[in-house]
Amino acid sequence: METKFTVCDWVRKIEIMIIYGSKAVYVSSRRSKTCICPSCGTQGSIRLFVFRRHAHIFWIPLFPIGKKGMSQCEHCKKVFYTKEMPTPIKREYEMLKSKAKGPIWQFTGLAILIVMVIWVFISVRLNG
Repeated sequence: METKFTVCDWVRKIEIMIIYGSKAVYVSSRRSKTCICPSCGTQGSIRLFVFRRHAHIFWIPLFPIGKKGMSQCEHCKKVFYTKEMPTPIKREYEMLKSKAKGPIWQFTGLAILIVMVIWVFISVRLNG
């Protein structure tokens, strides 16, 4: 007697490990000419950084999930995250963040997913 396996039986027996998470990538930076470092008092030594986070599956980026940033004094090397930034530095950071555009490759996984859905839809329509 021969045992036949259908595709559904085969899929039920597969165990899949999905690796997912998020990652931040550098978008832009700028040196502030007017801000004074609260730590050492040096003017014009603050560098502002903007990073854009994206969700990924198997290290393939799907879509952006937000922008984060920080500032660092180039003189004393003190780092200020957004919650710690004094108001003048935070104001400049927000301006830089609003102008910063992230890389288009952060939508790669979403594009692949759309192509796969279209491919499955066309295959189903052609085969039955």
